[in-house]
Amino acid sequence: MSGTKKYNLSGYTSKKHPVLEFIFQKYYNPHKPQEKIAFYLSDIAEGYKIHGIPEPVSISNTILDLTRQDRGISSRLPKSISDLGYDLRKKTGQDPKGKKYAGEFVHVGVGNALKSWLIWPNPMTEIVIKSESLPPLVRSMVRPDEGGLFSIVDYLDILSIVLFKQKIPVYRIQNPMKWQPNEIDGFYASDHDGKITLYPIEAKALTTGDEINLDQLQGGFSTVANNMTKSKINADIQPIAVKMIDNGIDIAIFPHNTIPEDPERCVRVVFEPAIINWQK
Repeated sequence: MSGTKKYNLSGYTSKKHPVLEFIFQKYYNPHKPQEKIAFYLSDIAEGYKIHGIPEPVSISNTILDLTRQDRGISSRLPKSISDLGYDLRKKTGQDPKGKKYAGEFVHVGVGNALKSWLIWPNPMTEIVIKSESLPPLVRSMVRPDEGGLFSIVDYLDILSIVLFKQKIPVYRIQNPMKWQPNEIDGFYASDHDGKITLYPIEAKALTTGDEINLDQLQGGFSTVANNMTKSKINADIQPIAVKMIDNGIDIAIFPHNTIPEDPERCVRVVFEPAIINWQK
């Protein structure tokens, strides 16, 4: 391939790291270091091409794959970038010209790292939910993936139980809700005395082992808030995170109408009898 290098990963822990190094060098100003350096999907494609690295099936997952879990800053970035005090996070949306963002280098200081993942309290309040009402076919075939997670949430009315002790129904609107620039994993609502509350949900399944990423959760909240403003719909927004565990679900409930950072309460739901397929 003319004009490209034969990629060499010696010294790198990921084939994505030379791509990030290329992007960083493209935008970084050593004479006036930036607090944040946003970059685009097109930059990732260019980086793969420059280094002669085969593109993955989904370029858009390049940054997501690096930030699914907090495996340490060295797993996200090459040393050449982290030594300058930067960390990496996913960024969605587009700039005023319509170019799609992919990620963002954020200056956190040398030796520091972003805290982009939810830290669950230990121990948590535990709720036992009876699962006898699950149809036998569902119980025997439901998988430990995101679709299976929401299936169980709906069949057992878990959100109504956890949020309102089943005194107020919580309705599923649509899963997923693909509102640009974010995909909302689960979108639910309640209507109590004429007051609508919307629940954008960030979900993680056993099959991925991913942690709840606060950047994704915050992006989902902003997307819903912006769409409600455009639609002139008056509704509260309460972000929720759900993470599948062995025979259960961890649920983090965040304050109304604020960018989600710290949950106001966390609940662990366990099922009785157990959902066999939901075990590692």
